[in-house]
Amino acid sequence: MLVKAFFYEPAKHVYKLLTDVDYREWCIQSTKLGRLRRFTDCHGKVRKWNINIPDAASFLSAYKEIFVSKIYQFEFENDQPAILDLGANIGLSVLYFKTIFPQAKITAFEADPKIFSYLEYNILTNGFRDVELINKAIWNQNSILRFHAEGADGGRISDISTEKMIEIEAVDVREHLEQHHYDFLKMDIEGAEDEVFLALENHLVKFKFIFLEYHSIVNKPQKLAQMLDMMTRNGFRYDIQSVINKKHPFISTSNFLDFEQQLNIFAWKE
Repeated sequence: MLVKAFFYEPAKHVYKLLTDVDYREWCIQSTKLGRLRRFTDCHGKVRKWNINIPDAASFLSAYKEIFVSKIYQFEFENDQPAILDLGANIGLSVLYFKTIFPQAKITAFEADPKIFSYLEYNILTNGFRDVELINKAIWNQNSILRFHAEGADGGRISDISTEKMIEIEAVDVREHLEQHHYDFLKMDIEGAEDEVFLALENHLVKFKFIFLEYHSIVNKPQKLAQMLDMMTRNGFRYDIQSVINKKHPFISTSNFLDFEQQLNIFAWKE
């Protein structure tokens, strides 16, 4: 039994290298970029794309999640789904959507001005069409917000003053949806989702698929129940997968970037 377990993982790795092009690409990029220090700018050839990367660690993590685990994979009735990407970061989600649906029409919001420059380069340089890029935050009203520009995939709206704090323009998600139709909603906005998602009460019915990255923030009310109830009332079924796991939730006080819990929520119309 021990011998079998010892050989299983290496054999599994070799099998995936031979049969899974996305896993093989992730291994190649891990070898190239894995030893770079955090927040080191780099440029790479990823698959057939030229990609600018602000931070190798977050890039490798996102690539594995999006392309290897395929967390955004879905099937649609035609080859032109309309996709709203809230929190597009450097554009890996857009690249994935365009890989599975080359004719998809995508609107991608990214709040961080520096990260937006990577997104813009990665999408425009590689010749993608029918992608609208918007360098604004999405919120429950038109506003100017304080934003912690972390420098990779952890930028978020915050009231805590730091040297990385900037002010950004935010647009009301409801006003945007009154003028546009989408089939798929992807929301990964680092803790702002409770305010934004709950503002969608009268618009949620328009979507067929939802991916929501939910964060429970330390010392703030948890709004997960309201979000799930809103999905149910609008005809969605959902699946929940934990990203941050605590072995002992009753006694553990540790957290990551003030997040005590992170969930991936997948929802689809019944």
